[in-house]
Amino acid sequence: MSKNQDESWVVVAECNTVTDASIIAGAIENEGIPTAILNSALQSALPMTYTWAPVQIAVPPSMASEAREFVPPESRV
Repeated sequence: MSKNQDESWVVVAECNTVTDASIIAGAIENEGIPTAILNSALQSALPMTYTWAPVQIAVPPSMASEAREFVPPESRV
């Protein structure tokens, strides 16, 4: 977690790869909503593969509803 994020952030998306998560997080950030990509450690060891642990995108709780508007339906949580 970054210094700007604490445990109260809300997961709004789950992806199979860090690349997919980065694209979605970028779209959310372009709207002025801060994001954090979680669970990416396995992907760094096994890039471009699917793992049993999805890569998650988290945002501040007050911005979760707005952030979900920029998440594709298949990745939305």
